[in-house]
Amino acid sequence: MEGATAEETVPPSAEEAPRASRRRFDGRKAALWLGRLLISEGLIAFYVGLAISMVFNHRIVTHPKSLLTGGLGDPLLWVWELGWQHHWLTHGGDFWTSNQFYPAVDNYAFGETLLGYLPFSVFAGDGQYNNVFLYNVLFVFCFALAFAGAYLLVKQLGSNWQGALLAGVVWAWAPWRLSQIAHLNVLSTGGIALALWALAKGHGFTFRGERGETKPRWVVAGWLIAAWQVSIGWAIGLPFVYLMALVGIAIALHAWRLGRRMIIANVAGVVAFLGIVWWLVVPFLRVRSEYGFTRTWREVEVFSPPVNGLWTAPYETWLWLETAFNDQAALPQEGAGEMLLFPGLAVAVLGIAGLFFSAWTWRVRAFLGGFIVFTVLLSLGTSFLGGGLYWLFWNFLPGWDAMRTPGRMIIWVTLGLAISAGGLVTRLYRFIDEHTRMATQVIAFYMMFPAFFALVEGIPRWQQVENPGIPPDVKQVFTTTEEPIALLPMDLWSNFKYQLWSTEGFPTTANGTASNYGPQFHDMQDSSATFPDKHSIDVFKRYGIRKVVVVKSMEGAMGILQRPTDGLPLTKVESNDVVVFTLR
Repeated sequence: MEGATAEETVPPSAEEAPRASRRRFDGRKAALWLGRLLISEGLIAFYVGLAISMVFNHRIVTHPKSLLTGGLGDPLLWVWELGWQHHWLTHGGDFWTSNQFYPAVDNYAFGETLLGYLPFSVFAGDGQYNNVFLYNVLFVFCFALAFAGAYLLVKQLGSNWQGALLAGVVWAWAPWRLSQIAHLNVLSTGGIALALWALAKGHGFTFRGERGETKPRWVVAGWLIAAWQVSIGWAIGLPFVYLMALVGIAIALHAWRLGRRMIIANVAGVVAFLGIVWWLVVPFLRVRSEYGFTRTWREVEVFSPPVNGLWTAPYETWLWLETAFNDQAALPQEGAGEMLLFPGLAVAVLGIAGLFFSAWTWRVRAFLGGFIVFTVLLSLGTSFLGGGLYWLFWNFLPGWDAMRTPGRMIIWVTLGLAISAGGLVTRLYRFIDEHTRMATQVIAFYMMFPAFFALVEGIPRWQQVENPGIPPDVKQVFTTTEEPIALLPMDLWSNFKYQLWSTEGFPTTANGTASNYGPQFHDMQDSSATFPDKHSIDVFKRYGIRKVVVVKSMEGAMGILQRPTDGLPLTKVESNDVVVFTLR
């Protein structure tokens, strides 16, 4: 070419040409890789889990912005948390000091955070309806992820697909989980199974005494997935941290067999896991130091289930309603919601049988038996030996003294039973195949029955509630007020609604709901019982509140508005939905 230099016209050397071709993006290969990924066993399991979850949650699937499952309590807290995450991503500021509980700092760490769902909050939006939509998406998603995670874990451990199917169904839809419908942090367990699966896959580990190919990248992925699971919340995350510590110790004891690349992968994964966990812990240590938050042993006693809680299913189960497995009248009334621990008849029977007849080695079965018994006893709290076992955890494991609900340890019982049942189904398939002339397709069909029965046990009979729309004048106050405000009445159920509505504009409020409450909130809540009077006005002003908004539609609001205001240092402006008091 005319005008070209020698440097421009000299072709690449023979060594450089292959490098250049390797650097060139190959769209065909990328498309093939994506296609294989989309039809991989793991994603197919997720599709199946998602389909089941959408059927079981069909009402919120068809009305994702207007309906909520689990009542107008904790679900509204989770909706607000997702909204706050989106607000922080789009507006910045101090993440840990949110718009609630003014003037307390680090108030987002007063309870569970759902921080692991922060990436999803990118796709949320402003206002209660967009955030209710996101909450419902995650509600459906968490069951699908739990199903896929358990399926992959048990399959990796050496089960056939029917045993893995049973484990997936149980992990996602065990009857006890239906009693936790208001607790997205407790339902979000998919990361536990996925992390253990990735670590087992990376180490080529099975429960059948066989060793597969090691894959360092999956080891790192397993530790990172574990960190993500912990970031959703401590109610499930703290016990999981200790479980991962045991997993790490087991890996370290066999590190000399793993080879240099696997050791490096584990070290990198553990460092990342511990770093993320420590970053998550720090804000909670700050608020514990600042506000002195503690749980009491009395709370553990209240929430400790009796032994019959192990076979008591919640009213939310369709199959066991009004049967011997649904005798909630036999449980204490206080704290009964945390005492419904029935894992399901199918997995209980098959899991116990699997300790004696299984595809797993005898060492594995002995370990699973000990694990199941230990976690059953731990889940009983003070109902076993006066709480002696739980007391050891409470006093000697850092952070465990915040765990007031022993019954939630049933999650680990369920995991042990599901893995044991998977080994039984796998062995039973092989036994029938070896000792009968039955066609393998027929055997495969029959081996699906345990999963089918477990799925029927998990059919929910949930009630949905309407998303309570924000009154227009409340929205006007929220979107135009820049100074801190207090909303009255200040009772728990009103505060849940205020929290939901505050996703419209995120005004700074003295109100809020969480697992713990600062002294400022208690002072203002106590004094609000006599508002408007001199004492309550002085308390609000002491904490920087100069504007008090009474929401007329709330129960108890009319009683507040009927109290005299003559001679008090305030002015008030009334509209259709609210009365706004300005304190002087």
